[in-house]
Amino acid sequence: MGLTDGVEWGFWLVLTVWWIVELDLGPLELVFMGTILEGSVLLAETPTGVVADLISRKRSIIIAQIVMGLGFIWAVASTNYWLILPAQAIFGIGWTFRSGADVAWVTDELKGLGQASDDDIERLLLRRHRFGIAFSVAMVSLAMVFGTLTSIRWAGVLFGVLQILCGVYFAVTMREDHFTPGREEERGFRDTLREGVDAVRGTPRLRVLVGVIVLLYLGSEAFDRLGWKHFLDSTGVDDGSLIALGLLFIVLAFAGLLVNAAASRWLEGGKGVARLAVALLLVAAVGGVIVALTNFVVVIAVGYMLQDSTREALWPVLEGWANRDAPSEVRATVHSLMGQVTSVGELFGGLALGALAEFTSLQVAILVAALSIAGSAVLGTRGIDRSAAPTG
Repeated sequence: MGLTDGVEWGFWLVLTVWWIVELDLGPLELVFMGTILEGSVLLAETPTGVVADLISRKRSIIIAQIVMGLGFIWAVASTNYWLILPAQAIFGIGWTFRSGADVAWVTDELKGLGQASDDDIERLLLRRHRFGIAFSVAMVSLAMVFGTLTSIRWAGVLFGVLQILCGVYFAVTMREDHFTPGREEERGFRDTLREGVDAVRGTPRLRVLVGVIVLLYLGSEAFDRLGWKHFLDSTGVDDGSLIALGLLFIVLAFAGLLVNAAASRWLEGGKGVARLAVALLLVAAVGGVIVALTNFVVVIAVGYMLQDSTREALWPVLEGWANRDAPSEVRATVHSLMGQVTSVGELFGGLALGALAEFTSLQVAILVAALSIAGSAVLGTRGIDRSAAPTG
């Protein structure tokens, strides 16, 4: 799965330059892109997660790669904003097929072999993330070189094709020997969905996780859509934007590797996944404040190193948090419900912060986003299991 992380990093670099430099989109246009993406995720996340639990996690992952790859190609197919806007919905729907299904697949396969505990799975998710970051350096470099030699558009097409090829690779190599489809247990769509919702509602730590995710992603959309514009505007370059942003992406990747290694040592020390999430959220908030309070490129880059590397590490950490408390038979559904909560945060946070940026400034919106992430850290302390530190 780390292969897809690298491909998506490369494509995100291409798409960011395509939007900000080639199409010269404003804050509201950028955020509306995110609104379409998150709206499609919000609608499709839970149904596709239930499908993964009922039918096949492997098939769900393969479908995801193909649909996302087509979305990548569509996103650079035209310079007309309204023609490429639906590509965000295509990508979002594709992503929901993989969301939760990948973690559920690896968990069931390893536990089925008797080779992994919950702690082992959490560390494995971080190792997968570490491989993805390392592979992203190669993919970002490829994007820089290919995009410079050809064009931003052709670089986008390349990464769309690579994403589809990843799906073909998974179809050939993935095994699914320890998963019992819900339909074989005579569980229907509604039964599986209801069990997933009941698992979240009935588990205090999962309820806390819902709040943590909402506050985190209320703020994250500002960094994902507006923060890069703040950086590129501060550099004052246009023709060299792909190289400038690509170099920052590579720096962020190495910072992410360091944070990932530190997070792995934290878990190995038995300090708990919730405690780790709180620590990462606090550092991300500090980095966000630094980004918001300056126009100096180097200082913005340092702030991004702090906030982006920790937010990247948070993804597998929060997956591990949900994975620990989710019942096996509805694990993909629970992960999809968490993905749906993520979309709610990004949808409303993106619209609000985009409007704030339009009527005040990018930096004000980014500062508010950083404060939202800080609030997520405070709430996250309620998820720490103080009676059993190794599982907190």
